[in-house]
Amino acid sequence: MSCPESLPLEPADLDAQAEAAFRALREHDAVVPVDLPEGLRVWVITRYQEGRKALTDPRFVKDMHCLQDPSHGFAGQRYAEDILAVEGRHVLTSDGAEHSRLRSAVAPYFTAQASAGHEAEIRQIAAALTEKVAAQERVDLMSTYAQPLPELVIGRILGVPDDTMPMIGRLNRQLSSRDNPATAPMRGAYSDLVDLVRDLTARPATDSRTVISGLQKAVARGDLSRREAASTLMLLFAAGISTTATGLGHAAATLMCTQAVLRPLLGSTDGAASLVNEILRHHPPLPFTSWRFAPLDVPVGSTTIPAGSLVLILLASANRDPAAFPAADELVPDRQATPAPLTFGRGPHYCIGVHLARLEISIGLQTLFERLPDLQLINPHEHTIWRGLLLDRTITSLPVITQTIP
Repeated sequence: MSCPESLPLEPADLDAQAEAAFRALREHDAVVPVDLPEGLRVWVITRYQEGRKALTDPRFVKDMHCLQDPSHGFAGQRYAEDILAVEGRHVLTSDGAEHSRLRSAVAPYFTAQASAGHEAEIRQIAAALTEKVAAQERVDLMSTYAQPLPELVIGRILGVPDDTMPMIGRLNRQLSSRDNPATAPMRGAYSDLVDLVRDLTARPATDSRTVISGLQKAVARGDLSRREAASTLMLLFAAGISTTATGLGHAAATLMCTQAVLRPLLGSTDGAASLVNEILRHHPPLPFTSWRFAPLDVPVGSTTIPAGSLVLILLASANRDPAAFPAADELVPDRQATPAPLTFGRGPHYCIGVHLARLEISIGLQTLFERLPDLQLINPHEHTIWRGLLLDRTITSLPVITQTIP
């Protein structure tokens, strides 16, 4: 079996040049072996149809323990952004019945109905944060609004005190950096987060409606181990903050650049939902899926991904595949519902927080621009500085002016 030529993916390709780099990978082939900056080779699925099928293909697994050869997968090494594949036991490190068991412990807290039940609280949090933005003439919208909003929302759903969430957010940002997880600072951050989680899950829950309370009950019933409960909570911290913050920050910047065309859609619930869905198709907060592994050779299109390989689906490229989406590079808020974008995945590992994330971003945008209709970017959005990562590509800062200056 001949191996296709691999392509390098440099740090700059995950920063300002990401869209061009992702397009180049898709145009090269549907499946491309890619060499990451740390020397790790991954097989990247770049196109919509192949990506859609791969997301539900049981031959690609999330549990790295299914790899028998020690040279396969991460081969005993640590790499940037590997924590959710290597550490703990949760829905992103399990498959089949085990995955269903772990997912069922928290899924009821994130259904469409459950998420809608938090609407009033989300609006209250968004309004309070918007006033903090409005109180300053120039402000970083990420640190003042887009990051604390999902921190506070997920914290209250989980059952974490408001004053604890900034520390958890900081630790999560450190753990999702490009630094090697085996370094002392990264191990220290991981240990600090584990200690926080153990403390949170050890205390008697004060509100029986929270996720922590539900996890404690699951442990008491024997449905989960204490380690699984702690790992699940750490996963929800990682998944429930950064992606929503990135989605909200980028969407706000997009609306500041195109206010005459897109801003009026925020005036209705349906219009805002349609707008958010299209912005998230056009620019998924997670460019790549989390890690998958191929225990056996897996044919994808005309390419065979060899046994032992690491596999990523490039959502940011699949969602812009012109074979699936007419005018794929354009924002079309009234775009037809089919085919469904892959922003939140598909199949058993479909994002558990999809309803909450969409609601937070919609409310966040509505609240922000209703209060601050003249909000402006200080720098053009194409000059925004990103933290160039595979799985957690985030905006480092988003300086804005809160009112028009004569």
